[in-house]
Amino acid sequence: MKLSIEEKKILYAFGCRNHENTVRRLKWVTALTVDEKVKRRMLCLARKLDDGGAGEWYPCFYRHLRLEMEGYFEAKKHIRMVEKSAGWEEFYGKAV
Repeated sequence: MKLSIEEKKILYAFGCRNHENTVRRLKWVTALTVDEKVKRRMLCLARKLDDGGAGEWYPCFYRHLRLEMEGYFEAKKHIRMVEKSAGWEEFYGKAV
């Protein structure tokens, strides 16, 4: 199954190891969502996961998704740290 990064973020936030509970939770969150674009995206994701054979491979898929997203968020954190620390080169010449 191919997922966009937005769909992966949604599953990371609202998913769990149990396939049925994840689909049910996504449908409830979709019902509570106000923004039409987000509502459509979440409903499409719930429908993708509600496919007949998804229950068999979903636990393994979810574990790999969690690992992938943890790496993604860790990389974003490092990028933010580099961006914060950049721009100090102009002060190096004055200090020496």
